[in-house]
Amino acid sequence: MPSLKEFVAVLQAGWFPALAALVSCSIIVAGDYFELPYLETIPEDLLMIAVVVGVVSFSILVVNIVYVPISVWNEIKLRKRRRKLQEQIAREVEASPETEKAILAYLITSGRRTFSANFNDQGLSPLVSKGFLVKRDGFNDMRAWPYIVPQEVWDYLDKNKESYHFEISDDGHDPFHSEYSPW
Repeated sequence: MPSLKEFVAVLQAGWFPALAALVSCSIIVAGDYFELPYLETIPEDLLMIAVVVGVVSFSILVVNIVYVPISVWNEIKLRKRRRKLQEQIAREVEASPETEKAILAYLITSGRRTFSANFNDQGLSPLVSKGFLVKRDGFNDMRAWPYIVPQEVWDYLDKNKESYHFEISDDGHDPFHSEYSPW
């Protein structure tokens, strides 16, 4: 006898195999009911198995049909949350001081979503606390700690690239690793 865990695993099957199993089992059961000649010699166990497989495949179809509106509802809620988060990011970035905007402008202009800087960089601390930058986990050099711009913030900056332009000098030094920092 299958366990409950195995039954739940079966319910996760796709709708197409379940439909194929339901149709084939229904044909066997209907053929026995109408006493078709080719089914006279089948064992009774096969009929019982066909009934059980038919019931399980019907259950799989019902679960898949019920899941469709649930997944649509969850997708609608997810889009609303994303839109709300994007609006919040836009408000927060626009309300940020010019020094913080300059850092974000430098990153989007240079195309650097990830970079390394001093772990205790005071210019980056407000951006980290607002969630515009994330310090990566792990064991790293304190003078070259990896940072990343979260995807939602990066998408906003990329969409508004013309508003966040930073003149990058050609001298080749990294503003995050120099004594002189433009911010």
